[in-house]
Amino acid sequence: MDKMLDLIGEIYEASFNPGHWNAAITRLCEYMQARSGALFIEDHGAGTRGMIGAHGLSGAVRLSYRLGMGKHDQTFKLQRAQPLGEARQLVESRLIRREHPLYYSLILRPHDIGHIAVMNIYNDDEWHVGLGLHRSFKADAFSADELRDLNRLYPHLSRALRIHKEFHRLRHRQQSIDAALSRVLMGLIILGPDGTALYSNPVADSLLKRHPGLVLNGGRPQAHFAHENRRLQAMLDDLALADPADIDRHDLALGLHHPERDQPLNVVLATLNAPYGEHADMARGNVALYLCDPASRFHFSLDTLHALYDLTPAEARVAMALTNGQTPKQIAESQGVVVDTVRSQLKSLYVKMGVNKQQDVIRVLLSGAVTRPARTVID
Repeated sequence: MDKMLDLIGEIYEASFNPGHWNAAITRLCEYMQARSGALFIEDHGAGTRGMIGAHGLSGAVRLSYRLGMGKHDQTFKLQRAQPLGEARQLVESRLIRREHPLYYSLILRPHDIGHIAVMNIYNDDEWHVGLGLHRSFKADAFSADELRDLNRLYPHLSRALRIHKEFHRLRHRQQSIDAALSRVLMGLIILGPDGTALYSNPVADSLLKRHPGLVLNGGRPQAHFAHENRRLQAMLDDLALADPADIDRHDLALGLHHPERDQPLNVVLATLNAPYGEHADMARGNVALYLCDPASRFHFSLDTLHALYDLTPAEARVAMALTNGQTPKQIAESQGVVVDTVRSQLKSLYVKMGVNKQQDVIRVLLSGAVTRPARTVID
């Protein structure tokens, strides 16, 4: 009983920690006296098969299974047709050798898999997950008592996989959000209710390295000068306690200075409290810091400028140089061309961007919201 309880604990730990499934399957194989085994997953949406966790199967086997070998897994196909939660001995190698010789020669024989016990654990429109436990050709088949033990684990495996799936969905969603925020040209830091940073996009990370007017001390934002830090902390406290109904009136701003920098780091603070609806309390106390350093060099993806305005690489470089404060003469000198060439490029990009003067080029580019993260540069 103690071993069974320990095994159940391993299964539930793996439900929220995907990296632990290998350990859980190892413990299960030891309990069932199986030489190898795995949780096999079929992702209906992606049209792929793989293993969530495995024991006794090499990394090469797991990789080849994910890359296409899984389509030859006759056991998985047979197991999928079984009722949920009913463990059974499904494979005798001599039968498989006769009925599915390719599967036998590619998978069973090379890995000494003579007996396979299976259980259909989870199946919905998105995922199908089944368990397979293997014994050697020389070993005995799984007994009826052993299969009953495996049946007792079904409710726990099923619940754990439901939890695993929800965490998988949340992780995928978070990765999508992180990827989207990494494209924002402005620095962004999100603070949790306790005032520590939950997220910082690449632009914010770069700005914090280059402008010491603001640092994260123990994960908490701190201004260089004491009087500015007192203002900053008072603003953060105000926003953390802001009434969601007054969300539009709780955006604050200040400039944070440092002796080594001529211009301040501009910080806009905004509460993330949801003003209404079913998610009104989910982000209570969260605060966003939007950072901008006027002295930092502006950079926009050349590919993005081409896609938006059909600018050539030379025209895009001229547009970005204007936005970074250079005159046509300075642009010509830095790019090794004559001023007339730059003026000609300016006329062309005016037409493509639908503007009439240099200030409009700057205004249009600074109104842009996103760029490709690989091209985001703060100098």
